[in-house]
Amino acid sequence: MQEISFFENKNVIVTQTRFIVAHKVVEIKNILAVKTRSVRVYRALKLVLALIGFLLIFFNAWRIPGIILFFVSILSVYFTEEKYSVHLNTKSGETDSLISKDRDYIEQVVKAINYAMWAYHLKTAPM
Repeated sequence: MQEISFFENKNVIVTQTRFIVAHKVVEIKNILAVKTRSVRVYRALKLVLALIGFLLIFFNAWRIPGIILFFVSILSVYFTEEKYSVHLNTKSGETDSLISKDRDYIEQVVKAINYAMWAYHLKTAPM
């Protein structure tokens, strides 16, 4: 029987039996659940640097570097983009197998894996 492909893009392939990311292969039969998950973006260091820059503004010798550090840190916090992942719950544990800034792309992969899981279990269900 020919393998049905639900999704193919870049280095990601989802078929009725396998989920392939780069060179890592996960068997669909081993996937218990899949979901889109937001990956935590760490902003604490950037905020600490902004605070240090703000404090340096009050010292005459460090005023210009303080202003630069403050504004660069604040802009960095503002323009930091969220990341999303394909979060797999498998028989061997949980993992984020694919991470991207493009939420729609991640949701397409999750949808394809759900279709593949449905097709696999429909094919193997006793009649």
